Amino acid sequence: MRQIAPKRTKRLGFESLEGRALLSVAGASPHLGHGPVDVVHVHRPVTLSDAGEGAILSAIDGGAGHEFATLIKREVHNILGVVGKFESGAINQYTIPGFFVRSPGFQPLYTGGGFDRMLLVASGAVLLKGNVLELGAIANGPFARSDATSQVVFAINRGAGSALGPAFASEPGITPDALVTITVGPYASSYSGTITDLTTGATQAISPNDIQVNSVAVRVLVNSNQIPSKGLPLKKYKFAAWTELSPYTGINLVGSFAPEDTMIPIGVLTTVKPPKF
Repeated sequence: MRQIAPKRTKRLGFESLEGRALLSVAGASPHLGHGPVDVVHVHRPVTLSDAGEGAILSAIDGGAGHEFATLIKREVHNILGVVGKFESGAINQYTIPGFFVRSPGFQPLYTGGGFDRMLLVASGAVLLKGNVLELGAIANGPFARSDATSQVVFAINRGAGSALGPAFASEPGITPDALVTITVGPYASSYSGTITDLTTGATQAISPNDIQVNSVAVRVLVNSNQIPSKGLPLKKYKFAAWTELSPYTGINLVGSFAPEDTMIPIGVLTTVKPPKF
């Protein structure tokens, strides 16, 4: 059985950035208004890369993934309190419905290479207008830097997960009944996606038009009819994400989990239109 890694202690520093807010590994910024705000940097053995930080900034500023920034603005009401907990070392990850952010670190049984793209720093799942689920993840380094194939897996629990049991014996809290897998080829020269129904074993391809791989970020759109309920209403689905090297041969090739040891509820923004990739 895999042991859960101990929480890391870290120190926060701040610097001013006019007119912008950075969602960092501390959670989210207090607002997106004008004037100077704080940018949160976390100093730790494995640091948040410029590419990872840039992807988060882009979403905050209305770029790719801004739907998640909208969700965070609605859900996080006391950023200073969150920052204080990070600063004190009380937490190194933060969760709201539909979004999870963490400081990067490999899961203990991983024996693959020390690639930044295997370190997830954020994952999200939000239900948008038209019953479209947007799944997203941010890695700590660009996929284009590697000559190997890797995958980002989004695990979904539609209601049958507990009956099926955990995806990994060492992760009893991660009990999906469907997997959305995005495969990114060497140097990000290609990508593809599949949806696997773990209750039946059936697999369906995802249209390339519904997938976006951009530097460190992976996003995919899934219609509700592609992941029909197995007992839970759509708004009550849960999710988690992980990275893995391909071809997958065991948990030793799983780089990191987000969340690390559980599944969390999806976010709901049914007045927001799905993006066009």
